[in-house]
Amino acid sequence: MRVFLKWCGWVVALAMIISPLTAAERKLNVLFIISDDLGSQSLGCYDNVQCRSPNIDALAGRGVQFMRTYTQYPVCGPSRAALMSGMYAQVIGVTSNGGATNFTKNLGSRPSMSQHFLNQGYYAARVSKIFHMRVPGDITAGVNGPDHAASWTERFNCRGPEQWTAGVHQHLTNEKLKPDLKRQIHYGLGYGGAFYVVRGETDGAEQADHKAAAKAIELLEQRADDHKPFFLAVGLVRPHVPLVAPASFFEPYVAKQMKLPPGVKDDWNDIPKAGISKNSERSGLDADAKKQQVLEAYYASVTYMDAQVGKMIDAVDRLGLRDNTIIVFTADHGYHLGEHDFWQKMSLHEESTRIPLIIHVPGKKPSKSPALSQQIDIYPTLAELCGLPRPEHVQGRSLVKSLDDADHVVHDAVYCLRGRNDHLLRTDRWALIRYGPGGVELYDMHADPHQFTNLADKPKYRDDLAELQRQLDAKLKAINPTASR
Repeated sequence: MRVFLKWCGWVVALAMIISPLTAAERKLNVLFIISDDLGSQSLGCYDNVQCRSPNIDALAGRGVQFMRTYTQYPVCGPSRAALMSGMYAQVIGVTSNGGATNFTKNLGSRPSMSQHFLNQGYYAARVSKIFHMRVPGDITAGVNGPDHAASWTERFNCRGPEQWTAGVHQHLTNEKLKPDLKRQIHYGLGYGGAFYVVRGETDGAEQADHKAAAKAIELLEQRADDHKPFFLAVGLVRPHVPLVAPASFFEPYVAKQMKLPPGVKDDWNDIPKAGISKNSERSGLDADAKKQQVLEAYYASVTYMDAQVGKMIDAVDRLGLRDNTIIVFTADHGYHLGEHDFWQKMSLHEESTRIPLIIHVPGKKPSKSPALSQQIDIYPTLAELCGLPRPEHVQGRSLVKSLDDADHVVHDAVYCLRGRNDHLLRTDRWALIRYGPGGVELYDMHADPHQFTNLADKPKYRDDLAELQRQLDAKLKAINPTASR
């Protein structure tokens, strides 16, 4: 009997050794989801009452939602280069979409965000657009774009038909398009900036975002089986134009019922010429009815994208990964939808620079944080949460303390670049925009959150302006754009 009991003890001990680790004992995984051209003001959880984003809203309800997060650059390529390097755009040396090809050379031996996890023993995968891809060209071609190969264990492109999607087509703006009925030419066709709309006739299974969600779920299933820690980055291309979604996602929206953003008469009178962004007049949106059609299609694209987010989050829960997987949802930059009569990105105003950021960490209580934060803070935050060292080159600050204390102050001011010499400095109260060609904007964000009244020329605010100019100059010096790479 003693021998039998001793043998049983050995069996139990051996079983404990070879059994899978409990959730508490495993490394934390990361599911990182980034949407393309998504302004935070377009989501329900950021107070949009027209657009339906139930899955992202639900994630916000169980995670920490950062209410004032800003991109480092209001264009795809530079913003993603900053995000993945953890450095300001001018330091990584990517200050245009075309400059995205310089990322690998400029980064050198320093690890990107996902590469840092890869170097620490994680499986790291890219699904669709994480670094810059030209939309729709690189999506219809199904190619990598200027990717950083060293960032990934595996990478997967998700080819989709984009403007060639079967369905009802509509071109709302005045760009000269060059349709290619043979589908052999992928670039220079004009769809990358046009409000071109397709109500698809299928359930969307042929679309890049549908494929991205399916591939992500496949990879989650694999990691649930082998228990390897993972950093899974999933890029969703909607709501980037062309605005393509299955017709069913348009059903909740009726163009004539869409409410345009508030405005004021002669809004541009106190905005410098350099601050006048892509607008209705230049784009051919010459009637409110057309603008409402843009909102209808944009919101349909957001809701379609949101459905893909929901699929991935459901998979995390179904596969038993919820207790040891961090889920991040964000966007590369903001997006104008008629505010100041501006459209799309490339502006330093609030709607173009503020981005959604939701971080769900197992065991952390849900909250809404007003802390000023910025895109390059994501890298050090995830590294700290997963117990990884912080690489020396990373310029962002960890947001971990704000995950436990929503009111914890991370930054006194955050910063965004446009071009080479246009700057935004955003403090708790103020937004200072300074243009290299000349011109300054100053907004009291407490009293004027829609930025209708430029105070830069008001004598009453002369001292405030001078102090903010000093702070911006100090920030630029601290960023040190001439640092060796």
